[in-house]
Amino acid sequence: MIQDIHTPLQFITPYSLRLSVVGAGTMGSGIALTLLLAGFPVTLYEISPQIQERALEYIQNHLERKNKSNYLPNLSLCSQLQQLQGSAIIIEAIPEDLTQKQQLFALLDQICPPPVILATNTSTLPVTAIASATSHPERVAGLHFFNPAPVLPLVEVVRGAQTDRPTIQSLLTLAEKIGKTPVVTSDTPGFIVNRVARPFYGEALRILGEGVANHEQIDRIVRLGGGFRMGPFELIDLIGVDINLAAMQSMYAQSFNEPRYRPHHIQQQMVQQNLLGRKSGRGFYDYSQTTEPGEPELPLMPKSSGLILMKTGNFAEGVEVICRQAGYSVYNGAHLRPGKPLLGIARTGKMEGLKKQLFDLDRELPPDVPLLCQCTDITITEAAGWVEHADRLVGFDGLFLAQGRVACLVGSPTVTPQVRSMVETFAASLGKLVFWLPDSPGLILPRIVGMLANEAAFAALEGVAQPDKIDQAMKLGLNYPKGPLAWAKEIGYTQIVAVLDHLRAEYGEERYRAAILLRRWARLEGIQA
Repeated sequence: MIQDIHTPLQFITPYSLRLSVVGAGTMGSGIALTLLLAGFPVTLYEISPQIQERALEYIQNHLERKNKSNYLPNLSLCSQLQQLQGSAIIIEAIPEDLTQKQQLFALLDQICPPPVILATNTSTLPVTAIASATSHPERVAGLHFFNPAPVLPLVEVVRGAQTDRPTIQSLLTLAEKIGKTPVVTSDTPGFIVNRVARPFYGEALRILGEGVANHEQIDRIVRLGGGFRMGPFELIDLIGVDINLAAMQSMYAQSFNEPRYRPHHIQQQMVQQNLLGRKSGRGFYDYSQTTEPGEPELPLMPKSSGLILMKTGNFAEGVEVICRQAGYSVYNGAHLRPGKPLLGIARTGKMEGLKKQLFDLDRELPPDVPLLCQCTDITITEAAGWVEHADRLVGFDGLFLAQGRVACLVGSPTVTPQVRSMVETFAASLGKLVFWLPDSPGLILPRIVGMLANEAAFAALEGVAQPDKIDQAMKLGLNYPKGPLAWAKEIGYTQIVAVLDHLRAEYGEERYRAAILLRRWARLEGIQA
């Protein structure tokens, strides 16, 4: 298991040594600016005059906005690798091409001998493979910043197969000196953040490809329902459709075609059309518009009243609370019925007796009363086979209805328009924005968040980093609302495994197999309950 080392090296202080950055593109110029803002003298290498000019303009403008133009003299621009001699640490930030990086590091190895530390900002390529081009691989490590480098606080410090302790110590100390939070990770495909984040994009693309929802709907559900700052397609456009595809292809190849990382043809077709996102003016969204659409307004409903028959269960935590807050009376049917219910809700899992709950509700409720069923570990079509009056059956997201600001609903194959209208009115009375979805395993948020938690559990199981460090990395590196593993614990490991098993059964793919560690936690959860 990798251990974080936090012993500071006191010699790394502003102005005590020169740092260099190779490559002045978006990441390279952002890293150079970050180092400058911390007070370090920086040499920025770039062979393209146009890219060098853009980088200088970007750095000048940013320093002016920060009222730190006096830092600009600490920046030196160069186009010859020999001019990097005298650097203490050199950070490479050239395009993600293994051959190019190996050629560069072989040259740096000759021009800048030890004790100079050579660091790569690669996000997906193996540090060990890059270091193999040098005669001193022990002084090579990953130092992975996130875009925008001056803003996002996380830096992944990647330990290659032969990286030595002093190199890791130096990079940890440097990261702390420039105001970043470093997390040490082993040299596995995607490290922590880019690996664990794969399902955020991959599952969203599959959901889109299956016609469950369009990209705008998926983004809104993810933002409003899950609390993410950006939806997956907004984020892909920001990163670059081509860059995101290349990262997925690299992960897929390095993992020997692990199905969890399989790229999607939608991205490849977009790259072929040069629809690359913000940088090309159009990706999933059209950026030629001067203004971007705002968030839809959530319904503002008066205080409601009425009776709801709600069965207890291990899904839909908090639904009873939000129903009562909206003004409804809730009872579980164990005592004398105080009146005709407006609707009935079944909220246990399939394995915990959902079939019996639906059978009982269908028998107890008059045929004109809507019946809601959590359907994150079951399809509504399957549930419809368990009741006599399937025309009043509606499924809902059993993990995120109470927590988020949206209600994802799915009607049975025979649901009536009247029932749809009644359920939609009920969801709006809870302050939810309603999305009707076709019958689909895992719906949207349970599928995406469940797969994020699963990938994080695989990473923890394989010793990429400690669980708390994985959660910290995802929050700091990508602004996730919660760490995936902490989120899984909050939702319930049992529920996450149930969603994954449902997906695996429906699709018949190893892509959805649950990590052993996640199953272990689910069993312990059951024992401790």
